[in-house]
Amino acid sequence: MIIPASKSLVFPYKHSRTDNYISNKFVVSTIPYKRIEQKLFELFVNQIDYEALAKADDNTSIIITIPRSEIVKYVTIQQSVSVTKSMMEKSITFLDFNRPEIEYEHLTIFSRISYQDGFLEFETNHAIGKYLKDFQKQYARYNLEKIQSFKYVYSSTLYRILRMHIGQKRLSFSYTIAELKKLLQVDEHKYINFYDFNVNVLSKAHQEITQLDIDNIQFDYNTGNKQRGVEKIYFTIHTAFSNSQAEKNEFLEAVSSNPKSVLNQVQTIIEKQYNFRMNHKNLILGDKTLLDKFVTLHIEFENGLHLNVKNKTAYILTCLNLVKKKE
Repeated sequence: MIIPASKSLVFPYKHSRTDNYISNKFVVSTIPYKRIEQKLFELFVNQIDYEALAKADDNTSIIITIPRSEIVKYVTIQQSVSVTKSMMEKSITFLDFNRPEIEYEHLTIFSRISYQDGFLEFETNHAIGKYLKDFQKQYARYNLEKIQSFKYVYSSTLYRILRMHIGQKRLSFSYTIAELKKLLQVDEHKYINFYDFNVNVLSKAHQEITQLDIDNIQFDYNTGNKQRGVEKIYFTIHTAFSNSQAEKNEFLEAVSSNPKSVLNQVQTIIEKQYNFRMNHKNLILGDKTLLDKFVTLHIEFENGLHLNVKNKTAYILTCLNLVKKKE
């Protein structure tokens, strides 16, 4: 059943989800929100019921209510008057970076924001519906607590961009300075030289994003060895999985060049960090397939994967089919 555009979808407040989800078109859009406005917007995003939205017409507006107890974590109700008024006055720009002069659209996100009976209510502009529904194609998933904890406006925007690329399994990517300024909401006439842009925007965002333990993301960026006339920034994301893959490749290279030394190191790891019986230890060390699987699992443990595993020895033995799984 398709819900007609003449009606609004009303989403009653639910306890905050751990993660936020939003279409990639929103991630690469431009909207000049201040930091406090970003935080209220994230509370709005957290309450979108995409399953219900999928059944609605593209031009359906949605209504979301946020209780006072959540709002006052970031702003007083008195302050919210001017903050939400500012949000109402700002427009969002959706554009294709490859064809900005051919295709773009300016829209206001909200048609109404009101506060009464202890609830802040957001009602969207009906024309935004199709962009929210684009979630079904490609979306970014990111941690609500982490994005709300950032101090700098640029950190939250860059964090969503990183999560978007991780969702697409793209761990290396680049943007021109002009593109990055648009995405991070930096005025094109501000921080004209790269040094100022780096110090005041990229470096601060990098520090905030990588130092928080929540949803730990490590990434690097560089100018491609260019010292002057920098035009493009290259990013590399280091996830637990990518790190473990890199270490596994290093292990394979080491085995091919010095197998005896590597075998001795693996034996030391087995004896010091695991509680294998002698027969299991000998089976692993004496079989190349079992040895490769063991090393892979050990590297994954070292990089923070399989956090829910309580008994690493038992888990590895099960994965190697050296013990029977419990029925």
